Amino acid sequence: MKVIVIGAGVGGLVAAELFGKAGNEVIVFEKGGKDGWTYDWHDDVSRDIFAELGITIPKSEYFIKESWTFVTPDEKTELYVETPEETRDYSIERRGLAHILAERAQKVADIRFGTGAEALIIENDKVKGVIAGGEKHYADLVIDNSGVHSPFRASLPASYGVEREPDRNEVFYAYRGFHKRAEGSPDPRYTNKVYLKHLGEEGISWCILDPSGLVNILVGRIGSLPEATFRNAYQKLKESNPIIGDEVVRGGGVYAIPVRHPAMRFGGDGYALIGDSAFMTIPMMGSGIANSMLAASLLAEAVAKSGKADAETIWNYQVAYYKRVGAKHTGGDVMKRWMLTAKPEELDFLIGKGVINKNDMQSGSTGNDIALSFSAIMDKVKRAFPRIPLLLTLKGAVDNSKKAKKVASQIPENYDSDAIKAWENKVLAFFKK
Repeated sequence: MKVIVIGAGVGGLVAAELFGKAGNEVIVFEKGGKDGWTYDWHDDVSRDIFAELGITIPKSEYFIKESWTFVTPDEKTELYVETPEETRDYSIERRGLAHILAERAQKVADIRFGTGAEALIIENDKVKGVIAGGEKHYADLVIDNSGVHSPFRASLPASYGVEREPDRNEVFYAYRGFHKRAEGSPDPRYTNKVYLKHLGEEGISWCILDPSGLVNILVGRIGSLPEATFRNAYQKLKESNPIIGDEVVRGGGVYAIPVRHPAMRFGGDGYALIGDSAFMTIPMMGSGIANSMLAASLLAEAVAKSGKADAETIWNYQVAYYKRVGAKHTGGDVMKRWMLTAKPEELDFLIGKGVINKNDMQSGSTGNDIALSFSAIMDKVKRAFPRIPLLLTLKGAVDNSKKAKKVASQIPENYDSDAIKAWENKVLAFFKK
């Protein structure tokens, strides 16, 4: 079988290695150059995925991340969520990880840096390959790892059922910059602070003092990040965090990240979405590296099992992904949307009074359920007594989150177009405006 991967992202590189090891002919087209095609910073990744895939990362390429401290919109409450060190994510150098994965993949695949895919080859309403470097390259399977705004989804035949573009409120635009620490600044009480609905706007900001001494800055907003919005948020973040200096050492750009449930269709005959192209992130925080690596493994398993790259096989890949993490993140998307619509003062109250507590924040930020047992509800009633309607709204969001997860987990296991459409409609009903 001949396989083409569009984009040398994490998921694409893992897929290239796995398909190559299985004896397939694999070509990866990456428009970026060999020395700078990936991000120059570190991101959090669940350590479990490396053990599952048998990938060893040198200790020089990661550190154990610190626990988060969540700050309310009015900045009067700082909720420190301590996580046991043995369960914390690795904070891994993106460039180092990419080079490790590329080195592994190059042993069994042809990675062509500086050559991007330009278009899909579509014949008889089916994907047959890509055009890259001005030439046609035919393949049995095209794996689209080109990002949240993949230009290839829009050219797919309507029969594939793949959505063209995410909605505005499903994409997070974030400034990422690693700044020098301001000279003489005092040590902060908390090293990893994330500001919820920062300045009352739709999004978050964070300030992290890295072990390296650099200050890791994020300013992110849903839908867009105008320059004026960024500048104002950055200045306010500096006022609250004197450690932030103006000199940028790494990063310094604005990047798009999907913050929503996974795609409802992962592809069709000869074509599969993976990573940000399939919206494989944790909706609350946007992290998707582990999900992309897992998806690569599940896709390779599905193709190896059937020996084909037809629509039924791609559906089997999607079923496996939804069973593992996709349904959970569908529920998380419901909670994310509730937080976006909540008024800043409502979050101030709920977190300040302990209605939303450390366990809730830990669960939401990792994509897990927020548990509301009877005793937990009674405790929250006591804490929220002056504002019971607000508590009921929160409970409704939590209940809907659990329902969405359950419905998403009931994804049809067999490739049946009518059953798939019915399931899709049930899931999307949770996200209608």
